[in-house]
Amino acid sequence: MANSRRNSHIEEAIAQYWDGRAASYSNNVRSELGDDRGDAWRRVLDRASCSHIAVAHAESRPARILDLGCGPGFFSILFAEMGCKVDAVDASDEMLTRARMNAEAMGFDDAITFFQGDVTALPFEEGTFDIVASRNLMWLMRDPETAYAEWMRVLRPGGKLVLFDANWYLYLFDEEIDARRRADQEGKQVAEWAEDARATPEEERRCEQLALELPLSPVIRPAWDVEILTALGAMSIHADLNAWTELWTESEYSF
Repeated sequence: MANSRRNSHIEEAIAQYWDGRAASYSNNVRSELGDDRGDAWRRVLDRASCSHIAVAHAESRPARILDLGCGPGFFSILFAEMGCKVDAVDASDEMLTRARMNAEAMGFDDAITFFQGDVTALPFEEGTFDIVASRNLMWLMRDPETAYAEWMRVLRPGGKLVLFDANWYLYLFDEEIDARRRADQEGKQVAEWAEDARATPEEERRCEQLALELPLSPVIRPAWDVEILTALGAMSIHADLNAWTELWTESEYSF
């Protein structure tokens, strides 16, 4: 019972944090969609998903995409641009409000259905989706093995997980990594992010406190992910350790 209450507390704190970050995070996502960062993500997502989208089109149907932890709708919109039918899930009501606004502004609200809920207990039948995708979500999972099992459950036979994440808070547990991070960031501003798109110092501290309570923060990844997905029966796993060179900004790299 005590562990259940603790997990509930963490989940509530995570949802509240992202509710508070929704406006600034959405501002950054809108900027990404319209500049070189968005174009880089379009190229990478196209390479990762084009074969599965083509199979769906050959069956005279749009590819079914599940965008997990959709936030303000970044992946949802990019997949809608590719002609896919997207279901998007997030725990934060405020993030979903921003996502709906962004999808409508770009003319894709009819292609995307948004759901508020727990990404580890999805309201979909087995074998529903051609692709399950997420960006910067897995590190937030309090039970990451259960999350991966659930995401694989809703994939069609031969479906694909397309996941992007990083060891974002490993520096909290490794002094050498933290020293390198501080040296990389010394004297630099987050120049590619507008003032209204950044987390405040207080928000950054709150996020670090959450990370200290989450199981994947001290874990070396993606080695952990490959091991778990193999155990869960994934047929083919590819960990691209160089994706950051195409996708990350200078400040993301230094972080």
